[in-house]
Amino acid sequence: MLRIFRKWGLLISFIIGALLPDLHVYSWLIPYFVGIMLTITLTGMEMERLRPHREHFLLLVANLCMGLLPWSCLHLSGYENLAEAAFLACITGAAASSPVVVHLLGGKTEFVAVGLLLNSIMASIAIPLLAPFTIAPHAGLTLSRLQIFLVVLDQVLVMLILPCVIAMLLRWLLPASKRISRKLGDFSFSLWMLSMVLVAATGVTRIIQTGSGANQILPYLILSAVLCTLGFTIGRLLGGKNYAMEMGQCLGQKNTAVGIYIALCYCSPLVFLGPTLHLLCQHIFNTWQFIRSAPRGVK
Repeated sequence: MLRIFRKWGLLISFIIGALLPDLHVYSWLIPYFVGIMLTITLTGMEMERLRPHREHFLLLVANLCMGLLPWSCLHLSGYENLAEAAFLACITGAAASSPVVVHLLGGKTEFVAVGLLLNSIMASIAIPLLAPFTIAPHAGLTLSRLQIFLVVLDQVLVMLILPCVIAMLLRWLLPASKRISRKLGDFSFSLWMLSMVLVAATGVTRIIQTGSGANQILPYLILSAVLCTLGFTIGRLLGGKNYAMEMGQCLGQKNTAVGIYIALCYCSPLVFLGPTLHLLCQHIFNTWQFIRSAPRGVK
């Protein structure tokens, strides 16, 4: 029974969320779930392994290219809304939950944690600088670099810095917490399943609320699926045999909350579908990873 829970739990959670979109009213719990999972993961890490590798700098370059190249191609082709959707889906850097996923899959969590930190710093600088040139504000709205910086900073503080601080305090005040955290794999996985229910419910709700037909949504779905697949694939290729899964996760699993917020505040109505559908696609890919290989990190 536990084996089935670990292998198919995320898929079941995703289906439940999609079938019960009204559960989106509890989506405010997602950052707390992710924060708890990330705190548990960081508490159990080997601190001496937290150092930058050459692959981390390849990741930063690749992340910028993933944001700018699709935007350039679509912008030059005259598809402005799709260009903005692609930019906001891919420029935002790795999701705070990426170390959690890698931990549950039995990967090198420390590598992903360093990649997440560097990626978050890069996104905090790049998004406010680039957004005024890549996004045409809808209906005369003003796109403020300061506002965008504060949005990114808020995400970094709540979803990354705070869990880091709590994890360090736990390791200092309660040395046994490092050992205890490694026994909480099933608890983390349960929180991840609950998060997936809410992610699916929220994504489906946002799509329904657009009132758009399938022909309008389809281009954004295809774009998001292609970009998500490219992110995981390119990341795996850049990671080589040592960091394939870790690099794929850093480049494929995006912090789409930032992109969704910017799109809803400043862009044309359908642009938010880019980061929203990318969010669904990346979690579908994560679900496939768990089905393909029952998480070794869950003990």
